[in-house]
Amino acid sequence: MVDLLLIGGGHAHLGILREIRTKAVEYQVTLISASQYQYYSGMFSGYTEGFYSKSDIRINLQKICEQAGVTFVEDTIIKVDAANRKLIGVSGNVYDFNVVSFDIGSSIENLDGSVKQIKIKPNFIFPNEISEFRETSFPVIVGGGAAGVEMALSVQAWRCKNGYKDNVTIISSSSILSSVSNKAETKILKIVKQKGIRVFENDEIVEVSTQGLVTKNGEHIACSHLLPLTGPKPSSLFVDSSLPLDTKGFLLVGKTLQVTDFPWLFGAGDCVTIADYLSLPKNGVYAVRQGPILWGNINHYLQGRQLTSFDPQKKFVSILSVGQREGLLTYGKSAYYGKWAWLLKHWIDKKFMEKHK
Repeated sequence: MVDLLLIGGGHAHLGILREIRTKAVEYQVTLISASQYQYYSGMFSGYTEGFYSKSDIRINLQKICEQAGVTFVEDTIIKVDAANRKLIGVSGNVYDFNVVSFDIGSSIENLDGSVKQIKIKPNFIFPNEISEFRETSFPVIVGGGAAGVEMALSVQAWRCKNGYKDNVTIISSSSILSSVSNKAETKILKIVKQKGIRVFENDEIVEVSTQGLVTKNGEHIACSHLLPLTGPKPSSLFVDSSLPLDTKGFLLVGKTLQVTDFPWLFGAGDCVTIADYLSLPKNGVYAVRQGPILWGNINHYLQGRQLTSFDPQKKFVSILSVGQREGLLTYGKSAYYGKWAWLLKHWIDKKFMEKHK
């Protein structure tokens, strides 16, 4: 019997579990994850603002594994012995495999200093951590990308609704949302300032202490809790396992989502970088679309058939929740703002959860 291990319950692996639920396989499939629950980051802003409950934003991995005839194991993999096809868990257990696939997401940066730092990864710790952050005296978010801006707006909306006076602060090393079109960037900056969020662009923290933050530009900022959202950082798993990496430390795979030196190792989502697309953003849209390619290629590899390449689309719709059931939809250079954009995001997110629960 072939042993297929799926490590992590990310978007691509959720798609595989859904396929196995509808069509049984001849392999022994095991999903290993650090938590029984996989939390959907697309709904984090809505949870933060109070629109969704904890059960709304999480998927019970153990339950869907049972439905699919897949073995579920709660463990964290800390070492990969690729040559001998073994994995070692933090539990001390050793897992043998014929083929393994990784979809474990990414980590976030840790900043030095004495201010309390909030961590929202791994994602199963998100609900408790964000509850503490939104109630603190002086919340500061480091990072002006989509994740940082969306979280700042949702925390600010919750605080306004619940009578908190001190506003959220964003510190960004570039202009906020710098990866989008000029039209979208101008619009989001206007929205952020209208909502009362303090923004420090093209600046960075040089000192963290109990008295607050000091920035490169000489700003002194009050801070009780710090939330770093400066972009995805790689898991230490692949570095510790001496696997092929990109320059940042993410697992390096080819267009077939295989590790070239070890073709029985596959990976998808934020934890990998595709060698042919080194600058491809870490984005859930790509992870979802990698799912069918990943599953097809695992089967083709085991059957000795030709594998398929993953080629990402150049443009896709992105919707940013900006608080109070309003959204900003971007597509290429176009940007559209309004309540209808949030309703569309809500509908898409709910459909995604319904499909995988």
